[in-house]
Amino acid sequence: MKKSYCLLFIFVFFASEMKAQKAEVGITFSALSDNSIARFNSDYISDSGTDAGKSHTFGITYIKPLNKWLGVESGIEFLQGKASIHSITNTMYGLSTVSHSGTMSLINIPVGLRASFWKYCFVNGGLFIDMDVSSDSPVNSQSGIGSQLGFGLKYNFKTGISVFVNPYTRIHAFPLSFQSNQEHLFESAIRFGMSYQL
Repeated sequence: MKKSYCLLFIFVFFASEMKAQKAEVGITFSALSDNSIARFNSDYISDSGTDAGKSHTFGITYIKPLNKWLGVESGIEFLQGKASIHSITNTMYGLSTVSHSGTMSLINIPVGLRASFWKYCFVNGGLFIDMDVSSDSPVNSQSGIGSQLGFGLKYNFKTGISVFVNPYTRIHAFPLSFQSNQEHLFESAIRFGMSYQL
């Protein structure tokens, strides 16, 4: 009985804390990217000459505070960037060079946590679902689960508007099985955003 009362008290406490914290919704833009392509268990004899090129990302973000310093962060984003692959592979006829260029287009839905500290700072990270909607990308499909980690600075205005800058690193098509020759986009960029407290 005491355990039941204790669990009920904890539930009511956290429910009231979440209700007291106001959610935020905002828009984001990521640029200044430094991307690369990685392979695992590659059959290629030498390192592939891959260039993921620069990318840019537009998105909508939603942050629901759990308490004064921790919140759940989600949203939806659209990434687009150039990619080119220049690879040397071993065939039955000998060494062969393969080149292919195109555009990567990805839609991702992140779900993670944001922890705030020192008033203006935060770290964020978690997983995201990727949907590869490319029509001519030279890179293997990036649809699947990815992971991300970032650090940011945020300033809150009295009007309820906030601005933030958030450098981050992401790995797309997370290599759970390390499938031979599967390509994975490593994305590093700086995300700029503006949000409004609901």
